[in-house]
Amino acid sequence: MTLHLDIGGSNVDRLLQCNQWREESKSVPSRPPGEAAITGSMHHLIQETAQRDDMKPADLLGTVYREGPVSREFTDDDLVLSEIAYAMTNKALAEYNITEFLVEPFVQLVKGKVGGSIDLLGVSEDRKTVLVVDYKFGRYPCVVERSSQHMLYALSAQADKLTAAMFSDCEHIVFVIIQPQVSSVPLVWEAPNKEIADFEARLRVAMQGNSLKAGPACRFCPAAPYCSVRRDSLTATKALGTDKIKNLQAASDMIDEVKAWLTAVEEEVFLQLNRGVSIDGKKIVDKAARRSWVNPAAAQAELLKGGGLTLADVTKTSLKTPAQIEKIARKAELDIDLRPLVVSVSSGTTLANSSDKRPGISAAPTTGLLADLMK
Repeated sequence: MTLHLDIGGSNVDRLLQCNQWREESKSVPSRPPGEAAITGSMHHLIQETAQRDDMKPADLLGTVYREGPVSREFTDDDLVLSEIAYAMTNKALAEYNITEFLVEPFVQLVKGKVGGSIDLLGVSEDRKTVLVVDYKFGRYPCVVERSSQHMLYALSAQADKLTAAMFSDCEHIVFVIIQPQVSSVPLVWEAPNKEIADFEARLRVAMQGNSLKAGPACRFCPAAPYCSVRRDSLTATKALGTDKIKNLQAASDMIDEVKAWLTAVEEEVFLQLNRGVSIDGKKIVDKAARRSWVNPAAAQAELLKGGGLTLADVTKTSLKTPAQIEKIARKAELDIDLRPLVVSVSSGTTLANSSDKRPGISAAPTTGLLADLMK
């Protein structure tokens, strides 16, 4: 089991911006990983296994990734994305003549405190080029050049006795980002030694600091929904002057940050309500129910039986939805009763104001006031 370090690739940007984020997050209840995170971890497992064991992604269909009580199977639907990532990795290994590599080496710059797991670390045949490969399976483009995450990995790998020998004759450290949902070719950048040294100096200063500061790195901070500094930085527009153009520009510059903060707050409120925490003015309700066919095949047969509708009327590649059928029937002036053929099912729960007419949903057994749980 990989040791969890205080400072790693996923939070180093946050540390450089606000070195008190971890202290602020101590009392915040942890969040379970979301569906996207679990899917990304499953893809990482497939790439790791394929490269380490000299297999192809197709050989690993049916592999199950598990994280606590959650599991995710690698299926045919995942194969295309995985094969693209696998092909990009092999292209990078060939292009830089990588003849030796480690998969998921756990490296530390400061033992027990700073470091992380590198997806793949390789060295060229002439030992002059070290390749740091990082997999990203999200839809949103990540930071490529000047990435603090990647420079932390390089620093840690140079310092760790497990991997230090790979840098003995190194002249070039090349970072390769494999993000198949964004690019079909590897995203590559190279950091000069001076840049990595400058980064290390900034990192060590940040590790000794003691200040709270809001900024872009707040986006995924556990404490963001509760942080007064973050909140105050976003509500500062209330103090804007009378110049309308300057005010609009200042407000425009904050759009993305405000949206990200509000999303974090809403997600946290939804999570805590699901745990049974009481939050004034909010509750969880069922999402609006959407009608679907009880039995699509039987519904299709029933609709075609009278002869008023053709197969082209009721199907695309599959049977059209009840709403679409009703629209077609109205246009054709046909009186068709769909009620015996459909069922209305909610797609899940959502957050709503207490004044919403829909009944609230009973939550998990952890009940109480938010203030009590945060003590």
